[in-house]
Amino acid sequence: MNNFEVFKEFKAEEILKDALELHRDLTGKILPEANEKTYIYTTVAHLIETLGTAMNEECRQNFLRFALGERLDLKGEIYGEKGKRLAANKARTTIKCEISIPAPYEIIIAKGTRFIFKNYIFYTEQDYKILTGETYVEVVAVCETAGAIEHIPIEAIKDIVDKYELFEKCSNTTIPAGGRERESDIEYRERLKLIPESFTSAGSARAYEYWIKKASNIVTDVFIDTPRPNYLDIYVINGRELINSEEKAKIDAYIKQDSIKALNDQITIKDPIISNFTLNIDYWMYRDSKTSKESVEKNLNRVLTNFTNKFNLGNSINTQDFIELCKSVEGVRRVLIKSPADKIGDSKTLNKCTSISLTYKGSEDR
Repeated sequence: MNNFEVFKEFKAEEILKDALELHRDLTGKILPEANEKTYIYTTVAHLIETLGTAMNEECRQNFLRFALGERLDLKGEIYGEKGKRLAANKARTTIKCEISIPAPYEIIIAKGTRFIFKNYIFYTEQDYKILTGETYVEVVAVCETAGAIEHIPIEAIKDIVDKYELFEKCSNTTIPAGGRERESDIEYRERLKLIPESFTSAGSARAYEYWIKKASNIVTDVFIDTPRPNYLDIYVINGRELINSEEKAKIDAYIKQDSIKALNDQITIKDPIISNFTLNIDYWMYRDSKTSKESVEKNLNRVLTNFTNKFNLGNSINTQDFIELCKSVEGVRRVLIKSPADKIGDSKTLNKCTSISLTYKGSEDR
């Protein structure tokens, strides 16, 4: 279906052949290759191929499956606000705000309080209170700049712009995470496919999946479990990683809005189980292979890394997949998968490859 063509495929060679045959039928003359008129026909044939290919691609863009960029955004317009592409996501972190003595009264850390690390500014989205007798409170701060940010270790954010009463010090207790660039075409297209599911008011699994991905564009995979009636455990991941607590809190607040949550549903946002495995492979090459061992090993690492990075919630481990991938690399005669073993998928589990080890065992005849 991905090769779907709206028009007949335009090929310059076929167009030129038809043009020369038509010329022969009309004039009774066969044009040689080295001829001015043949050159003109050749030029026109290539122009028609270029134009026809461009027209075909423009028409394909009218279908959601093939739409890209602005054309994809226009597809989302029919759904109104729901169909808008998600903007870049802002990173979040938890910051411990401390005072010099036990609070003699409630100390307010106001909404919009700013903290600084290098060129990054983080701010609070609500008021927080250090209660009477307490010496600190933990606040959630959001990065002012949307998108991915550099790694900021724990206790690195120590500077504050808007000091509160009795301020002594502050520092982040979590690594800022959740920053991501604008929703990509692939992610946006898949979310648009889910929008019709969100029209229901019954709280279907697909509807919740749509709203979860609407709440946070760093969510790449969702599994919804119902351990008992009206109780929903929603498992979320970001690519191959867990989602930080601040981002999960944002998702939780969004999904529990009255306009989204089914009336009696009790929702819990959860992390999946991470099941780490190492990929340990022995491989042999063909004795007469013209491909070097270094090149073969580089290609093996590439195809195996690409494959293991695409594992989603519920994916099983099938060693036959690894064998077929390795055999697709030129020069590889056979392989032995030493680990992992075959494993049936579990929707609450993410199988994560932590390392790839390749051992060359020599060469063999065909």
